[in-house]
Amino acid sequence: MMRARGAIVLAAGLPLWIYLVRFIHEAKNSAFGYELGSAAFPLPAQFRAARFLAVISFLVGLSLLLADFITWIKKRPTDHPTA
Repeated sequence: MMRARGAIVLAAGLPLWIYLVRFIHEAKNSAFGYELGSAAFPLPAQFRAARFLAVISFLVGLSLLLADFITWIKKRPTDHPTA
């Protein structure tokens, strides 16, 4: 059976994505509207850090999932006879 460490990392990064989506939704519904991230109202530092961490955790989780899948495929017995 395939290792689940990539899926665990992806699941661990899910709360960060939920936080980011909620923050953007709340900011766009506030008085700032779509000026969030512009020169008039730059993104807060904690938002930029959370976004960076979410992207890094997504990429690490995806690469671990891919590496585990490749290892799992290599370990599977083949259907071809070795005679």
